Amino acid sequence: MIRFLLDRLSKSKRLRENVQANTDQELIAEHVPELLDMSDVDGMAYVLRQIEHWNNECTLAEAKEFTLRLAASQKSWDDDGLVMPYWGNLWVLRTYQKSLGHDAPYTSPPRSS
Repeated sequence: MIRFLLDRLSKSKRLRENVQANTDQELIAEHVPELLDMSDVDGMAYVLRQIEHWNNECTLAEAKEFTLRLAASQKSWDDDGLVMPYWGNLWVLRTYQKSLGHDAPYTSPPRSS
């Protein structure tokens, strides 16, 4: 019973951290400032539009690489027991676009492994 309660507390803590990461304006400002001053719903819609625009413009190889980068980023968050915030998808897109030499909006630099 104690193990069950500890697991529940741990899951609740991770859920709070996930929600906080999604809405933390400091994190957003640091990582993807183009989303500043947008509501969560507007920010999510903006991210989806940016990804859709990219998918319409990129090559098949670029689409595949972007998908692999998204999966790796999501796995990294998952390995920490968290869910990648919605704005993490835009961060992955923008850092990939920059690596290709595109003039993409500012994002924080990737972490070194």
